[in-house]
Amino acid sequence: MYIQSAAEYPLVDTIPTDPIPIPDPLPKPPPIPDPDPKPIIDPPPYR
Repeated sequence: MYIQSAAEYPLVDTIPTDPIPIPDPLPKPPPIPDPDPKPIIDPPPYR
């Protein structure tokens, strides 16, 4: 039985073996950066 090469049927090679990543239907907004972290300074002792 003659097996046709992939060169004669290029459609066989067009099927990727790896799954195609599906883009998210709704692009997520960029993450909101946290406000500049202020250094935690202990309050001066109450006098």
